[in-house]
Amino acid sequence: MVKSRSNCASRALLVGVLAMGTPLLALGASAPAAAESAVESVKVGALFPQSGDLAFGAADALEGVQIAVELFNETNQHGIEVELVTADAPDPAGGAAGVRQLVTGDNVDVIVGTYASAIASAAAPAAERLGIPYIETTAFAEGVTRNTGNVIRTTISSGALGASAMDFVLTGLAEQLGVAEDEMRVALLYTDDEFGVSIAEAALERLNDAAATLVIEESYPAATTRDLSSVLLRIQQEEPHAVVHIAQVPDATLFWRQAQQLDVHIPAVIGAGGGYGQSEFAEALGPNVNGIFNVVPPTSGSINVEALSSEAQDLLAGLQSGLEERGWDQGPYTDWAFMGTWVFLDQIVPQAASLSVDDLMAAAAEVDVDALDSITGFGFKFIPAGEDNSGQNERAIPVVQQWQDGRLVVTFPEELAVSQFIDTPLPTWEERTEPIAE
Repeated sequence: MVKSRSNCASRALLVGVLAMGTPLLALGASAPAAAESAVESVKVGALFPQSGDLAFGAADALEGVQIAVELFNETNQHGIEVELVTADAPDPAGGAAGVRQLVTGDNVDVIVGTYASAIASAAAPAAERLGIPYIETTAFAEGVTRNTGNVIRTTISSGALGASAMDFVLTGLAEQLGVAEDEMRVALLYTDDEFGVSIAEAALERLNDAAATLVIEESYPAATTRDLSSVLLRIQQEEPHAVVHIAQVPDATLFWRQAQQLDVHIPAVIGAGGGYGQSEFAEALGPNVNGIFNVVPPTSGSINVEALSSEAQDLLAGLQSGLEERGWDQGPYTDWAFMGTWVFLDQIVPQAASLSVDDLMAAAAEVDVDALDSITGFGFKFIPAGEDNSGQNERAIPVVQQWQDGRLVVTFPEELAVSQFIDTPLPTWEERTEPIAE
């Protein structure tokens, strides 16, 4: 059942600029003497869903971690050996249980995870209670860093994601549609879990400061929802110019299948991470995916990689070679998990006095990596311990991507775009006759 949710608290978008920083060491390059490490070895526990509904996307993230560890062991000049063990975390309870297994059974020094915000929100505090550092490479929920003191998050936060999605609706999209802000009608649809709610809160804050009108706000339980026809009929009645939809693959696909079946035309739909960025979503929609937006941190697949430094290009080649050898696909979660793990191993651990939470947080605060030295196209600079949202990578900034010819490309902001908008507004269903797969 779809239900309304109101009076959401909000968080503002952290706006920053990319500053020049210290480049990553090239693969195979000699480390400077200052990089001599007090840490000789580190046992890393990789905590990701390997079973259950989230396993399909989490597999990409886990593969990124695995290849980062292998490359580090092969090429690193710091004298640090890394051992990797894994644990399954199919749901939040499984995340907490996986932490206990990794810490008490496998004796890991640090945990890397986790793909899903709901799982990270349970696993990170469980690790904190055991005094274990937690590196979050792929989950966006704001509370993962705000509610704990042991987390270093290498990717974006949901606050930045939600605010950026709504900011795009009110600026770049409104301009493209030829709609003034005070005439813009917006619908917000989101899952009622930590992932959906935290992004929606930030989106609502941005909208509340604008002249646009929120015509629909609906949440629903992603795990059990099998029918979104009621909210689609409301969309048909209210005629919003844009729908911001925060979803996973099954419910995002359901939304579009039923929109086609009910002939509900929407001028623009903007996802915010999650299912809208997955290849499975594009495969289900076929050519109908073209023109749909998704707001996410950039990846190597969505940026001009020729603009990256030679070090970052070498690193990307190492990742792609590892994937090719194993017959694995490269997706956005592969890039985020790989780069986050690499920065942790190559930039943080060598500068840490020990593997304690305090020492790793202190070392993280000294990291300064420019966007062009990263395969993801965003840099790394972490908020120090003791400050609000400590451990968050403040250089992980989102871009607006659009599905074009079955792939996501950056279309906004203009200075980062690699392609112009297409199909904006979206064609009607009379013009899109290919059925969406069951």
